[in-house]
Amino acid sequence: MKKVVTTVLVLLTSFSVFSDQLNNLKGSIATLATNVGDMEVSMTKNTEGNWVLKSHLDGGRLVQRKEEEIFQMDGNDIKPISYYFKQRIFLKKLKSSALFNWKNKNVAYKEAGQEGLVSLMEGTLGPSTAQLQLRFDFKKLDLENLPEEMIYNVFWKGKIKKRVYKIIGKENTKTPMGEFLTYKVERIFSKGSERAQIFWLAPELDFAVIRILNIDGRETDIKIKTFKILD
Repeated sequence: MKKVVTTVLVLLTSFSVFSDQLNNLKGSIATLATNVGDMEVSMTKNTEGNWVLKSHLDGGRLVQRKEEEIFQMDGNDIKPISYYFKQRIFLKKLKSSALFNWKNKNVAYKEAGQEGLVSLMEGTLGPSTAQLQLRFDFKKLDLENLPEEMIYNVFWKGKIKKRVYKIIGKENTKTPMGEFLTYKVERIFSKGSERAQIFWLAPELDFAVIRILNIDGRETDIKIKTFKILD
């Protein structure tokens, strides 16, 4: 069950909509179907003009999960500001947070009761904004001449790590919301890892990630159920 709940975070930023001007985002709210209940995800602007990504999964006594990341736009690039995550699976609890200080070039984080500081390099993304940047960049690609892979620096669990996505090709994908033409993208893990993670991005929904297949000891399939653009 832990794998199911962890996997849904990569869908958190998948349901915003933006125009041809990539910094002209529109908010949205969506529902995702998981095997432990539906998850609601949203993206809205706060009073300071920054974007707030939120997700909430209420699995009753089995699972409770909340996540929030705040970021701002720097041209066409995402700059994370803060991150918060809280999860309970049965009696096991997990909490983490991070503050991105772009002036001092560091990230102050708390993870499983431990605190630390890590150097911050330009272009670093937060735990849940890598997929949004992938969508921004996918919109700029020549879809008839796609690159083999796309690489990002992402803060995750006290470290800045490279995250590599391999573009596989086009495929029709069925979800509870309907069938869509999608681009299939696979996240590449370190050599020897038995983990696999595949994403399907739908051009019809502004390249939103509408499905994720995660294999990590067990197989988890998460799909979009409802989607609404906010004014």
